[in-house]
Amino acid sequence: MSDEAHYQKIESTPLNLDELDIQIVQLLHKDGRMPFTEIAKKVGVAEATIRNRVQRLTNSGAITIQAYLNPDKLGFRNIALIELKLVDFEQAQAIASELVNQDSVSYVAFVAGSYDLFVEVTYDTNEGLFDFISALKAKSGVSSCETAIVLKLLKTQYSFQAKSIIT
Repeated sequence: MSDEAHYQKIESTPLNLDELDIQIVQLLHKDGRMPFTEIAKKVGVAEATIRNRVQRLTNSGAITIQAYLNPDKLGFRNIALIELKLVDFEQAQAIASELVNQDSVSYVAFVAGSYDLFVEVTYDTNEGLFDFISALKAKSGVSSCETAIVLKLLKTQYSFQAKSIIT
């Protein structure tokens, strides 16, 4: 899935999940490689039901199943959290779309508060990070840029309790 497709799916309407969907999501959250046959045994339904439910959840963009990387173990020791103030919404949309498609960018969100856009980037060298931040500050539409360098990474997994999303 391209980053642009993932970006668009994040903005889509929420999917109504039932109790079975929640159980499947919770099991996959613990182990994304858990076989459908094992999930089926744990929740008491047929393997085909699990396969169909997971396919629906992934096709809708409600879940993605992927490996979480440890940036430090992979040599990416330069993580920056960047807050941007932007000139106007039209330019903000263009800048956000551009950032979403960059490999070094792991997180982009419009936020409320003193800044408009929050960005997380990871680089293997200080020079790469410096070049990224310099280019970002030079963009038309960026009125200010505040950068925090991560000194010690404590958690990299995005998660929340799926139980709270039953409708």
